[in-house]
Amino acid sequence: MFLRSGFVVIMFFKCTRTCIPTQQVDTNTTTTTVATTTTTVSEAPDPCTVCPKTYDTTCQGFGIPNLISWCPTAEEVGVTYVVGLLSIIPLLPSDTCSTTIVCPLGTTVYYNVLGTELPGPSPIIAWCRQSGTDVGTWHTGIPPLDVELSSLVCRPVVGG
Repeated sequence: MFLRSGFVVIMFFKCTRTCIPTQQVDTNTTTTTVATTTTTVSEAPDPCTVCPKTYDTTCQGFGIPNLISWCPTAEEVGVTYVVGLLSIIPLLPSDTCSTTIVCPLGTTVYYNVLGTELPGPSPIIAWCRQSGTDVGTWHTGIPPLDVELSSLVCRPVVGG
């Protein structure tokens, strides 16, 4: 019996002499400042005075609204508009507005013709007359075999 109580007393004494671990707090703090770079992609200015932009302005970028129906923004595609003669289509007036759409990897161009999106080859040259007949209407192809379109957009290639 004496052995049992001595063991308990030794255990109690040992517990009272042990340290309870605590977190050591360093009172000296240092602040590190890291410089960051923000890259903003902006669309080139549009020199066309009569023709509206032909690339779909509702595109919000990769994955928006979802991975099936997203489209890259005009800035991401690198859409630029040029006013002047097109050497590939010499029959157009000198003030013709044109753009060449080259869709990014994993996407393909869709033409909006009569409210329907139709897939087509990329790159695509679209043009719009700023004077004469058909002012302000976008076309692709060579007159008289040109096709009127309301917009162009790059959409993801979805395997099936």
